[in-house]
Amino acid sequence: MIRRTKTAPIVHIPHPALREVAAVVTEVDSKLLELSVLLTNSLKATRNPRGVGLAAPQIAVGKRMFAIQLEGNIKCYINPKIVDQSTDKILGPDGGEPRLEGCLSIPKIYGSVPRWEWIDLQYDKIIDGKLTTVKEHLNDFPARVAQHELDHLNGILFIDYSLTFGLPIYSENPETEDLELLAPEMLIALGAKQL
Repeated sequence: MIRRTKTAPIVHIPHPALREVAAVVTEVDSKLLELSVLLTNSLKATRNPRGVGLAAPQIAVGKRMFAIQLEGNIKCYINPKIVDQSTDKILGPDGGEPRLEGCLSIPKIYGSVPRWEWIDLQYDKIIDGKLTTVKEHLNDFPARVAQHELDHLNGILFIDYSLTFGLPIYSENPETEDLELLAPEMLIALGAKQL
């Protein structure tokens, strides 16, 4: 018998769960444990594109949790918050070309986003059946991923930065896979909001 791993569908804009502020997790119970497994399984199952992060609101669950998978490792963050960060925000590594962000909830759309180069992230993890607060220092790409997912917990989408700061947004051409510049008014059509 083949056993299937349970996953959840990823919601896309304009699903209302993507614009709600997620609730703080206060206790460890069977529902939280199930959500942690569901979130990590759903992220692991992503293909074309392969996701590096997935927040609970992206599977229509309003809890302050996200999962990140980098270099084959996957980690779940509960109640994350930034407690320290670099002085300036950057668009890309070492002041070079902007790093384009995408989102599993906004397929085939990409844009540059100003993010802190490094962050200290405080979050809860489950240790011995209890929520235990820990801190982690994240640099460069992992810091960018965590900030993107943290935005999801606050109802913010990466396209909101494009609208707010007048940054370019791109759409992937389905035939050529080339990126094509979208007209600024398309941000409103996609549901972007001012920050």
